[in-house]
Formats: sequence, structure tokens, C-alpha cells
Amino acid sequence: AIRRGECFAALVGGVNLDLHQAKFDLNSAGGSFSRDGVCRSFGKGADGYVSGEGVGAFLLKRLDQAITDGDNIHGVIKSDAVRHSGRTSGYTVPGPQSQSKLILKALQRADIDARSIGYIEAHGTATDLGDAIEIAGLTRAYQEYGVAKQSCPIGSVKTNIGHLEAASGVVGMQKVLLQMKHRTLVPSLHSAELNEGIDFAGSHFYVQQRVEEWATRTLEGVRFPRRAGISAIGAG
Repeated sequence: AIRRGECFAALVGGVNLDLHQAKFDLNSAGGSFSRDGVCRSFGKGADGYVSGEGVGAFLLKRLDQAITDGDNIHGVIKSDAVRHSGRTSGYTVPGPQSQSKLILKALQRADIDARSIGYIEAHGTATDLGDAIEIAGLTRAYQEYGVAKQSCPIGSVKTNIGHLEAASGVVGMQKVLLQMKHRTLVPSLHSAELNEGIDFAGSHFYVQQRVEEWATRTLEGVRFPRRAGISAIGAG
């Protein structure tokens, strides 16, 4: 709406509160929850998600307007993309081909090279199948850009605070912006032993497992600002 000139600025955000036992009963009956209450995104033994509560919000403006107004600018959204997977094998199972096309669309709209992206904040819902499909979709998209194997760190804030559902995208972006501000990549927890069903060695990604400086990237003599991608998947 901002890009189309329909509004000048927008407050966007998400809220997730678990206020009724029925929600827990439904997810428990469906086998969605981690049995021991630990979120193991991309880790061995990932068997379900951990619910979390939270709220987050951002003020969005056009970049030139934010500069004119003297705002504190924490990041620039280069592009976004939305897609439906169509029918898959289950309610919580994404489609790798659709996910790959979605990521390619976002990269093409942004007109950036995937090799310049220094971090991916993943959906990382912490299920064996879901995590593997997410990596497969990302890998197919990154192949188009000739990204080196195991060159891009990936992680999920869900390992810290659980799955905030309606607010999960907001807190994922908050994590990315805080890492940019402090120029630091932080660990994705509970992943010391990786999910054996994911071929990380054959992918372009590795799970961030320690605190380290987030260095800028240089391609063909051009130095780029810190860039990240946020991958999200909706149930159903």
C-alpha cells in the first residue's frame, strides 16, 4: 500500500496469546507439540513445536521519507512475496517447489544476488519433515545463483521463545534487525546434533551454532551491506 501511494506510513505487527485450554487440547491431540517442550529447529530429535506468547510491531515508511523525517532506520525491506503451496501431504506440510518459487520471486523483486545474503532467519518449526522441506525449497532457489555450499548461516528464533504463530514473522524480523544492529550472529539453540534427514553438506546452508561477528560480504569487488532473508510457512 505504501509503494502504491495508498498510505504514507503504516504500523504493522502481530500478537499471539494462548487464552484457552481448547487450543492446547487441539494441538496436543494432533501431535503438533514437542513432547519434552524443547524446540529443536534443524536439530536431531525434532518432534514438534513449542507454543509461545508475544507481541511486536514496526513503523514502515518509504525510505526517502524516513530519511527526510530524520527517523532511526533499522532496516530496509527490499521485497516481499506470498504464495500458496496448493495441496500437500498434510495440513502442516509445505510444498518444496512452491517454497522455492516463492524465494526466487522475492530475490527477483529485490533485484539482489543471493550470494550477497549473509543470514536466513528460517521458519524452523522443529519437525523432521517441515524443516527438511524448508531447506529443500531454499536450496533449489539458491542453486539458481550459484551460491557456494554451506556458505550461508541459518537459524530460528523459535528455539529461543517458541512459535508465536500470528507474531512469529514479526519476532523473526526483530531478531534479524537486532543482529544487524549489533553486527552479530547468534546461535540457533538445540541444534548441536543436526537433523539427520537434512543434507546440510549438500545444501548452501549451515546452522548458526555460536556467537560470531556478522561480516559484510563482497562480490566481484563490490561490498554489500548486511542482508538477510526471512523464510515463513503458514499451516494449511
